[in-house]
Amino acid sequence: MFITKEEELKKYEQRKRVWQGIPGIEVTKKGRIFSIFYSGGVREEIGNFCVLTISEDGEHFSEPVAVAYLENHRCYDPCLWIDPLDRLWMIWSIMPDNAVYGVICDDPDAEKLSWGEPFMIGHDVMLNKPTVLSTGEWLFPIAVWKKEIKGEIVDYDFDADDCSREAGAFVYRTIDNGKTFEIIGGADVENRSYDEHMILELQDGRIASYVRTKYGIGVAYSFDFGRTWTKGEDSNLGGPCSRFAIRRLKSGRILLINHVDFDGRNNMMALLSDDECTSWKYSLMLDERNDVSYPDFVEAEDGYIYITYDRERGCFKNSFDEVYACAREILYAKITEKDIMAGELVNPNSKLKCIISKLGEYEGNVDKIFLNETDKLTDEEIAEYYIEKFPNKILEKIFERYNINCVNMHKLENDKLDRLIERIDGEKESKKQTAIEIITLIRSVSDITVDQFPIVSLVKKIIMENLQSDLSIDEISDKIGTSRYYLMHQFKKITGMSIVKYRNALKISCAKNLLIHTDKSMAEIAQECGYTDSSYFSKLFIQSEKISPTAYRTQLKHK
Repeated sequence: MFITKEEELKKYEQRKRVWQGIPGIEVTKKGRIFSIFYSGGVREEIGNFCVLTISEDGEHFSEPVAVAYLENHRCYDPCLWIDPLDRLWMIWSIMPDNAVYGVICDDPDAEKLSWGEPFMIGHDVMLNKPTVLSTGEWLFPIAVWKKEIKGEIVDYDFDADDCSREAGAFVYRTIDNGKTFEIIGGADVENRSYDEHMILELQDGRIASYVRTKYGIGVAYSFDFGRTWTKGEDSNLGGPCSRFAIRRLKSGRILLINHVDFDGRNNMMALLSDDECTSWKYSLMLDERNDVSYPDFVEAEDGYIYITYDRERGCFKNSFDEVYACAREILYAKITEKDIMAGELVNPNSKLKCIISKLGEYEGNVDKIFLNETDKLTDEEIAEYYIEKFPNKILEKIFERYNINCVNMHKLENDKLDRLIERIDGEKESKKQTAIEIITLIRSVSDITVDQFPIVSLVKKIIMENLQSDLSIDEISDKIGTSRYYLMHQFKKITGMSIVKYRNALKISCAKNLLIHTDKSMAEIAQECGYTDSSYFSKLFIQSEKISPTAYRTQLKHK
């Protein structure tokens, strides 16, 4: 699980990695920089591993000095932390075990690093540094993910026992320097996404848990050092639903690394608060470019703040051409509080956008790395494979494997396909035969390439042409000429939302356009956008935009 032998580490060198991301950073008393991130395969999947590198001068970073890897598992979301005893912790998460593991180096400044044995800290995922309270307790922010989140991340059918624990942004406590741990409480923040929470002790005695959410950053508070938590609320810190970093500096100020005035994951900034997160008077742009994300930071002994993040990871791509078009960088900034307060680099030794690791051409098995493992199987073998490995996702896997493009979709016997799909949930042998028939039917007209089925454009065109009538899914699928099940699956896979939700969003979008660019009445706009009742239209508009149509028109036209 924990690899330090030089010969074995060669398997994980820079030239053997397709993508990389999600970094952590630490700096020792003598200034040695440790950087950690994870990679493996072509995406977030079984086979991921965590890589630890070091630099003595901040200019040159080593090949891996340690790697966390376990066969048939996923090692991911690593974290580095130097504790009050000056020991370096390397921490990582494991799927499908749903466990957080750690290993400790007693002297991270030693010429030759010596590590203890890996040990389990808790369940399920820990990404951010622990917090040492004024009481001397160490709190580790460990999240328990919902089953659907685990399923989104990795192709693995988790057993019920794997997901039986209550989900939430939990806190594990140790009072004996990491010898033992106990889970003491967790925050439940509405609309959270992967949690990725951080713990901050405030001067009034509260403990704050800042949690990644779909709207930015949520927060919950504990008045008993992490045992019980208030109901989660919006922190008003904003953000594009991504990892952030927040910690108190030695000066007493609080540093937040987050995206500001963003359009996606860009405009990563360092923000300082000297009034306990009430306001953020000072800011410094770290990296304005697109696809910069997942910051971690540490304040070194000499007062410099080291901030790491990734840029254009290069995962979830379909070919090496797409991969090589990405930067695939792990970077860091070295700044001071004075730089942030000035809004620019005023210290001559401060610097931005420094490269820790940048991937070049991959030197591994180029021919097979993007090859779907079912390519050379017969229909029967594919059916058996999916039933055995993904018993609850058979249709999803078949549809992912075989794409039907707009040229040949009319050839598919859609009624027959729908009938087969309706009986897929039978006994194992019956399920196998049904799966074989579905695969054979789709395979006969499939084109195993990506992005040849412009399903979103087709659906949008049909909805816009029939905006005043709410077509059913069956009617839309008939107009396109494809199976309703296939349509729903592919559309949601691409957009992340249902067709009905997408249609409602289009209606609101159309209404906004009419409100700003025409003088039509509310009744006329409602009717044109497919709403028979203007009051109902106003109610839905307020639910969606948090403002009335009239106020929206006044506010936007005024601008």
